[in-house]
Amino acid sequence: MALLPGFEYDIFISYRHNDNRSGWVAEFVKALQEELAATIKEPVSAYFDTNPHDGLLETHNVDKSLEGKLKCLIFIPILSQTYCDPKSFAWQQEFVAFNKLAKEDQFGRDIKLSNGNVASRILAIKIHDLDAEDKSLIESEIGGVLRAIEFISKSSGVNRPLTSKDDEVRSQGKILYRDQVNKVANAIKEIIYALKNPVSKPIVINQKPSFAKASEGRPKFILAAAIVLLSIIVGYFFYQKPQSDHKPTAVIDKSIAVLPFIDLSESKDQGWFSDGLTEEILNGLAHIKELNVISRTSSFAFKDKNLRIQTIADSLGVNYIVEGSVRKSDTGLRITAQLIRAKDGFHIWSNTYDRNSKDIFILQQEIASKIAESLDISLDPNAVEHMQRAGTDNPEAFVAFLKGQGIFSEGHDKRNEMLAYLKRANFDFDNAIRLDPDFINPYLYKGDFYFHYLMKNEKTVYNDTITEVQAYQLMRESIENAITKSKTEIGKDYYRLYSIMYSNDWSSIRPIAERVLKSPEAVQLFSYQPYNLSALLTCLGYGQQIAGISRAILKKDPLNGNRKREIGEAFMFSSNYTRAIESIDSLNTIHEDSRLNYNKLFSLYRLKEFDEAYNLIMKLDSSKISSYHSILAMLFAQRGKLKETKQLMDKDTRVDYTLFGIEAAYGREAANREATKLDKSLVMHHILLFSYLHSPKHLPFDLSATPNFAKRLSQAGVDTKQNH
Repeated sequence: MALLPGFEYDIFISYRHNDNRSGWVAEFVKALQEELAATIKEPVSAYFDTNPHDGLLETHNVDKSLEGKLKCLIFIPILSQTYCDPKSFAWQQEFVAFNKLAKEDQFGRDIKLSNGNVASRILAIKIHDLDAEDKSLIESEIGGVLRAIEFISKSSGVNRPLTSKDDEVRSQGKILYRDQVNKVANAIKEIIYALKNPVSKPIVINQKPSFAKASEGRPKFILAAAIVLLSIIVGYFFYQKPQSDHKPTAVIDKSIAVLPFIDLSESKDQGWFSDGLTEEILNGLAHIKELNVISRTSSFAFKDKNLRIQTIADSLGVNYIVEGSVRKSDTGLRITAQLIRAKDGFHIWSNTYDRNSKDIFILQQEIASKIAESLDISLDPNAVEHMQRAGTDNPEAFVAFLKGQGIFSEGHDKRNEMLAYLKRANFDFDNAIRLDPDFINPYLYKGDFYFHYLMKNEKTVYNDTITEVQAYQLMRESIENAITKSKTEIGKDYYRLYSIMYSNDWSSIRPIAERVLKSPEAVQLFSYQPYNLSALLTCLGYGQQIAGISRAILKKDPLNGNRKREIGEAFMFSSNYTRAIESIDSLNTIHEDSRLNYNKLFSLYRLKEFDEAYNLIMKLDSSKISSYHSILAMLFAQRGKLKETKQLMDKDTRVDYTLFGIEAAYGREAANREATKLDKSLVMHHILLFSYLHSPKHLPFDLSATPNFAKRLSQAGVDTKQNH
């Protein structure tokens, strides 16, 4: 395993097999490994193919065989008189392939060392003086001068590899085999340190002044350089700003984030386990009072993003990062975990475990305990006992749940296929329930399929035999199971709020809501809630309490988009759109959040800042413009562009603001007709709730058109007459 996650090996040794007929390459690799063991504290892994044939056989899949192995930190080609052959396997499939891969990965091929020099991750070794055309071929490929550590025995008429036996005959000025091996080991150490502790590369301005007209060229050169320098300065402050919009909170000494473990399995089929293990380690650490642990939502925002550890740490406001990888092996799984100090990239602790997926609880506790020990934190027995927050003692039930959760998450990223994915996930959730009927989590996740089945039009292209009434009953059954299985009374109350929300009687919601909101467990309970409950409670007048809980959650989950939106929506509900915009801007991050953007756009519209709203839409990601069709329709209608307004609403795919767009395009009566349809459905009244949340004084429909929704609001003690 490589020292850095995302890489298969630390070193890849590339050579022509003819050069190993005498055993030279094998002896060099052995000598290098011995020297590395005495030079670098951590074990360094090297890929060295001992296949006696020059390359893979014709029946082998070259790309699949090498795609993982070539993902290494350092590539060492053994340059000989036969290596630089464009038709050879070593040249084309290894040297050229790595050169391309390294240029495209997160580090780049050329890196800046701690001493300020720049080195290539292609660490070349020469065992022969090369022909001019071979040297030219290499330099053309790397785009620069070839620099290599030489293992060549040179004398008159001699051009052969230097061996360890040559050290027995000493002479003045002669290079020693062991010294050269040591040079290679030291070079590897420097490169690995630089990769772990990256520094910015020097800015090189390639400007060639004209010497033919010195009096004219020099001022132009100075002016050009000044413009470039000014561009760099302006670019630094301008282009860095989006990344610093999320102002990191004051960093607590023992603050930590657990990044999603990387699935290095060849078939990429262990992502569900990688995510589950990450979450369990995170949950285990959260029980240690001396640690400030960043929550899952924010940690997982960096999944599959090749960002520097320091950049991630700054965004999350932490001093330490945990990262790792999971790879399927013949006997089970190989898990690597490491604790990194963010400020300098120093690896405080790392370990590799060969385990089975059913060992997840033991493994999570071991890793969390080692991290605590490395940070000089003493674990009391209660912390160890409560490290497991999975909700089940059955590892098989938990593994089944993790599989379902992986499919569940993937489905929510595939809007047109969501129902098919959620149905597949429910097979695993049912399996988890069968193995442990008291495990709450699968019940909650299972109900999501039925909710989306009732809510989305995609069921028209999804084959299922259940009726809407049956789906509604099954959704409510999953919520009732969560209430029954909850181990605390406040937990039961919390799940009762969902049951009430999706019922036709809201008369009992206030006393339950007030108990939950006032409880010490409120922040923990609301940390994992779907978006709709906070919207309902805000509409019932609890917006400031919800905003306060959201602020508390953001301290440990700074990138949680739902919680950020709730703070702004508390102001929107009170029609304080200026404060809503200020809140949204202060919580903005480098991660795009379409609803956060929409709330800002809608607030600008209500403030009659039409041009600013339109210009903001045009700056957003054009590939996601469909998310803003309703607000665009409102802006077009305001400008009298009725044809364009109708065209937008005819292809609108969002539901949250649809009624506002329909009113703008087709008038209030059309919006009333659509609202009446929603009012008669089993769960679609939450769309009416969003309209009420975002603009209670300017609803796009008449409450008389939605008698069921109006009745629910009245049951919950809302005086709707004050809003119209």
